[in-house]
Amino acid sequence: MPLPKALQIQPRAYIVYKTGIAFYDVARLIGVAHLFFGTASAEVEDRGAYWEVRGMPVNRDENQIMWTVERLNPTDTERNLFYSDRNRSFQWNDFQTFFLESDLGRRRGRKEALKAEYDVALQIGTRGFDPLAKYEILAPRSTGETRKKYKDFYQEVAMATLGRAFAARVTSRTRRQTDEMYILPVFKERFVLSGFLDYQRSFSHPAGGWVAAVFASLSILLDLTAKKLPVVDFTYTQEVKGPRRQPIFSRSGYLGLEWLCNTWQKAIQENDQNTLSLLRNIRSFLEQTRSQNTEERVQSLARWVADFLANPNVDALTMIERLKARILAASQSQNISGAFAANRLLNRSEFIKEVGKMVQSNLPEVPWQVSEALARALALDEKGWMNQFTRLENATNFSQFVQQIEHIISRGLYREQQEQGQQPDIRRALTRAKDLANKLREMSEALQDDDKSFRTYKAIFLLDVLSRQRLTRSQCQSATPESVATPDQTKTEKEG
Repeated sequence: MPLPKALQIQPRAYIVYKTGIAFYDVARLIGVAHLFFGTASAEVEDRGAYWEVRGMPVNRDENQIMWTVERLNPTDTERNLFYSDRNRSFQWNDFQTFFLESDLGRRRGRKEALKAEYDVALQIGTRGFDPLAKYEILAPRSTGETRKKYKDFYQEVAMATLGRAFAARVTSRTRRQTDEMYILPVFKERFVLSGFLDYQRSFSHPAGGWVAAVFASLSILLDLTAKKLPVVDFTYTQEVKGPRRQPIFSRSGYLGLEWLCNTWQKAIQENDQNTLSLLRNIRSFLEQTRSQNTEERVQSLARWVADFLANPNVDALTMIERLKARILAASQSQNISGAFAANRLLNRSEFIKEVGKMVQSNLPEVPWQVSEALARALALDEKGWMNQFTRLENATNFSQFVQQIEHIISRGLYREQQEQGQQPDIRRALTRAKDLANKLREMSEALQDDDKSFRTYKAIFLLDVLSRQRLTRSQCQSATPESVATPDQTKTEKEG
């Protein structure tokens, strides 16, 4: 008896045409992949003018689809996109027929107007779609002009609605304005989307909308680590409104976080736990400082951290070092909200090494013996250590920098002898300090001739020293409830 023939199930390919409107396009792509394949695998390939979404046919649950849509608190109009007017049945056949049709000219369906939430480029006025087509009706939204509204097939709008339900909502509020942003990840030319895009979806930060957006992007990447998706950037749509919800300005496009995405992707491919731990450390800092009560200097530190994540540069690194030092110094006598989180930021030498690689990979490593000795010397001068630290920051060349370090360490070693009850020996302290300083002088050729290299190394060295600083009792008491890590955050830090 012959063996039965193997079942042959033909994969289906759905077509998502591009409009060139960034957020709207990505939302529709994610919506189509989720509608037809859901928790199964959808293979997506960029074909130039359109995306092709392929996969094996699966039975989808309409209740699960609508549960996803309900995340948006949709209007009745948005809910009705998914049901027929006659018998209120889910429009599976209409959606399949529409997206299986490869000829754009043969696609049919009623047209629906899109709200600005789908992409602010779709609103009327100078931000509208093809704004010069009818220049005589260009108008701001506040005039009530309706003829400029952008419309699309209801099937497309339905997919944009479903895809938008997977976006992260980023908010930043002040007395004068409210900044609202939605972001979605952008993937490579070819990828497999398996299951849900599962990540945290609500973010805010008192340091501003840009910081909140970077915080959201970093968190999404880390939440997607297990999926190993090839995220290359993030697309966003943003509206800034006044105290009475009146529109001030709007914009949309790409966040430009290619470097962050590439760093995360490379760390996953190479199983680089050090880089991933550093990114988790930074996310923990941003998460712990998200309270509106966070002190202004800590907010400023968050801004420079976000700037560094977008584009690693020596200026951002220097400002991170300077702000962290001043926050720690001030927290010895003041109750600063966020000081505890600032102290935990880059608080391990492994993190400092990773930061150094990100800025300039050919810099020599910080000699831990020198850094540790300097940290101990500064700790002995609880009230005046910041003055000495500032002299190090203001050193104009490597020779002066090393000389200052040698001077501080020698004084610290001499004082250490006194506190340990030993017979003070200034010569022994000077000799030991010189031996340590010589470890730095050995690398002078790599740093003296290049001002950028010296500035970068100085910032890395001082950050390493700060990572070895020990909190005093008054600093520990300055940690406010909102700045203390939750048990989950502490667990994440230990795993990192």
